[in-house]
Amino acid sequence: MENLCILIVDDHDLFRAGLNMILKQDERISSVLEAGSVMEALEHGQTEIDLILSDIQMPGLNGLDGIKVLKEKFGSTPIIMLSASHDTGDMQNALESGAEGFLPKSSSAEMIIKSIAAVMTGSQCFPEDKDLERKNKNDKHPEELTARQLQVLSLLCEGKPNKIIARELDLSENTVRVHVSAILSLLGVASRSEAMLVAQKQKLVQLNA
Repeated sequence: MENLCILIVDDHDLFRAGLNMILKQDERISSVLEAGSVMEALEHGQTEIDLILSDIQMPGLNGLDGIKVLKEKFGSTPIIMLSASHDTGDMQNALESGAEGFLPKSSSAEMIIKSIAAVMTGSQCFPEDKDLERKNKNDKHPEELTARQLQVLSLLCEGKPNKIIARELDLSENTVRVHVSAILSLLGVASRSEAMLVAQKQKLVQLNA
C-alpha cells in the first residue's frame, strides 16, 4: 500500500473535505480526488484510481446502485461504502452489490486508514455483525478456482506480497490484486490468512515442506 490515489464520492462538501484531510495525513496516500455524485466520479476515468470511498445516500444514482456503474468504469478498483447509519441491511446490500467494504461515517481516522489498508491487501472490510451473511467457505470447491488463481493462491500461501507474486507470474500488481480479491470471494473468506487455512484444509495447493 503506497502511492495510492483515492476517489471520494459524496454529495456533502464538508464531509469530503474532512475525509480528504484525514487521508492526506497518511504518507502512503499520494493523491485524493473528489466527486459529488456517481456520474461526476465517472469523469475521472483518465486517472488510475486505486480505491473508491462512496457514500450510500446520494441524490440521483445512489451509492449502492452506483457500485455496478463504478465497477464497469474502473474495473477491479475496490470500493468501500460509507454510511451515516449502522443498518445491517445497508451492509448486506453493499456486500451483495460487490463492495469490498463498509464504513460508518462515524468511524475514527485510524479505522478508516486500517480499513483501506485491509482492502488494498485483498481483504473485505465489514463491521462484525452476526446477522451479516457471508459466503460459507465450506460451500466452495477447488474447481471453482482457475489455473491462474491457483498459481496466485499458491504464492499467497508462501506469504508473498502482491508485488512479488506479480513479478514471479509476470503480471501487473493490479491484476494480482484482482485475482486475490476473487480468490477471497470464491473461498468465502475475508483475509489472506483465512485463505491460507482454507487452501490447506481443502488441499488446493501443495505447500513446500
